[in-house]
Amino acid sequence: MSDEALHFDEAINPYGCSPRAVEAMVAFARSQEYRFYGVEATGESLRADLALHFGLSPDNFVVYNGAGEAVAWIYIARLLLQRGTLITPYPSYERFTEGAKIFTDRVIEIPLTPEDWSLPVDQMIEEGRRRQATIGLISNPNNPGGNLLVDATTLDALLDGLPDCLWIIDEAFADYTGVTFVPWVAERRNLVVLRTFSKAYGLAGLRVGYAAAHVAVAEQLARFRIPWGVDSMALVAARAALADQVYLQEVVARIHADCRAFQAAIVRVPHFVPRPGKANFFLVRLDGIDPARVNAHLTSHGVRVRTRPDMPEYVRVTSMTPDLNHRFVDILSLL
Repeated sequence: MSDEALHFDEAINPYGCSPRAVEAMVAFARSQEYRFYGVEATGESLRADLALHFGLSPDNFVVYNGAGEAVAWIYIARLLLQRGTLITPYPSYERFTEGAKIFTDRVIEIPLTPEDWSLPVDQMIEEGRRRQATIGLISNPNNPGGNLLVDATTLDALLDGLPDCLWIIDEAFADYTGVTFVPWVAERRNLVVLRTFSKAYGLAGLRVGYAAAHVAVAEQLARFRIPWGVDSMALVAARAALADQVYLQEVVARIHADCRAFQAAIVRVPHFVPRPGKANFFLVRLDGIDPARVNAHLTSHGVRVRTRPDMPEYVRVTSMTPDLNHRFVDILSLL
């Protein structure tokens, strides 16, 4: 078994993308259209497809080379050039927080409620007002916890409570939850929703993501992007994957079933306590066992999990195929 097969640290779709996306890429390669520069400076065809999918206008969408690029450009515009302030929950996706600190030292991290890791909405609003936050960033579901932080009530409160703050909802793993706030951007001018084809759609290596925003906001975002930033084959694959919603729903259901079985197997191993979430990954609490020992043991068997120095008592594990999940549990049981 290859080392790549033991990567439980990357929150990917282990079953891959839609067969339609594969067929579309093969057809594109055979056409040799890759010899030419792409004719779509802004990913027009994908934006049109997204508009039909969500019931919005193509002008509500900005396509990027991965959702991370969208965050980077927003940071440049709002944090660096406008000397803004970011407010975000903690713990959350550390690369977004670390990225913000490249541009500014004005980063407010609000700890999640310890009991259930929920979002302290009132505290977010209070601190945001006091320190004049200009960007709010929340992953929904959260990463690394995998739990939903925002629902309609809490998002309404945040948008109304800090109307001058641009709220970014990162929905990288939202396809696993069935919850999205993309339709809200039609009316809400201080909301940007980020989504990606890297996770449930299984196209991580092609780097396609997008921002959904009010038309006026999307126009501003589009000024801060690289024209022709997404390659032609990536657009072809993303469009085909988006069109195959039957496959997406089937693979999401399959991954959820795998994840439940995986957690049930881990909980039977002493010292390891899974914390269920809504995505294809989950946290495992190390109870009464040295984290360094666990990490060394897993590494010695070629298993990679996601760890954080600020959360040594947890590891984040992605659910892979059943065979690989069983292999992981067997290795864990050797401790």
